[in-house]
Amino acid sequence: MRDTIRWGILGTGQVAGLFARGLREIPDAQLLAVGSRSRQNADAFAREHGVPRAYATYEDLVRDANVDVVYVATPNSAHREHCLLALEHGKPVLCEKPFTLDAAEASAIAETARARGLFCMEGMWMRFVPVLRELESRVRAGAIGDVRMLTANLGLPIEFDPRHRLFDPKLGGGALLDLGVYPLSLALRLMGRPTRITSQAVFGQTGVDEQCTILLEFPEGRQAALTTSVRNRTTDDAALMGTEGMIHLHEPLYRPETLSLVRSPRLGGGREVSRMRGYAERLGLGRIKHHPLVREVRQAVGFVRTERVTRRVLGNGYAHEALEVMRCLREGLRESPLMPLDESVELMRTVDAIRREWTRPTPL
Repeated sequence: MRDTIRWGILGTGQVAGLFARGLREIPDAQLLAVGSRSRQNADAFAREHGVPRAYATYEDLVRDANVDVVYVATPNSAHREHCLLALEHGKPVLCEKPFTLDAAEASAIAETARARGLFCMEGMWMRFVPVLRELESRVRAGAIGDVRMLTANLGLPIEFDPRHRLFDPKLGGGALLDLGVYPLSLALRLMGRPTRITSQAVFGQTGVDEQCTILLEFPEGRQAALTTSVRNRTTDDAALMGTEGMIHLHEPLYRPETLSLVRSPRLGGGREVSRMRGYAERLGLGRIKHHPLVREVRQAVGFVRTERVTRRVLGNGYAHEALEVMRCLREGLRESPLMPLDESVELMRTVDAIRREWTRPTPL
């Protein structure tokens, strides 16, 4: 693989622009070409982002022999078609999340990439930022003991527009596919495959899910509770809870930079808890427990110990997924260990199972 890796982008929408800006953070990455469904859109994108080559069709871009890897940034409903188009022309692929609309489409892409011996990866923005590597490292090291629970929420109040892709069922709109895959991907990465799924959704006037709640059960009694919405704001963060502490992943969940690690000792049982409560009552701690000095003392004697860790992202954060692609290409890897194809397929299987739980409103 050459020193500079040359990128082509399929699509000219908002996400394509974010990725183009992200590539500027990488000295040995070049955005060589952009492809669109129209000459006007391709030329406008090329002017805005300084792209040397603009193509009026997606086919022309994937035929460019000088393009080393293709980033698919078209609407959700077109991901399968455009990933396969690039792979069939011998191009490695980075596909914007969600990977596809369902598990069958995801499996088709994975099978094609493997059959052709080509690199392919889902671009799940959150999964490649440095603080996620820190979180996984701390969990593997047992920083919070046995992981038992996860809560994660991502909701943004997006103005309703029936013409917008988020509210268009034909384009793969809805809260789950656009935002919910972030907390869901985090849950599967940290806890594995769920054994039971429960979910409810609220549907808007265009028929897409505008908000939903998800409860996941995993082996050995582990649980995850997730929420997502495109009509109202949620806390936009996550908390991973274990037997010896918890990790709070601060907002924004889709591109986090900071986590707080809270360690607490495991209590010996009911008698110890009662004894500690008795001490607190005699000392009058119930009235002053929130005083800053009391909190400092509690931490000093081991009741709670908090560590805050920040790992800044490059630019807008998209550079990290591009860096992972480039690392894998140079090392001859056909899949990324950070986001292997099996995880993308399993994510879509879980999405399918979640949607089967929903009761859709009866048409008038």
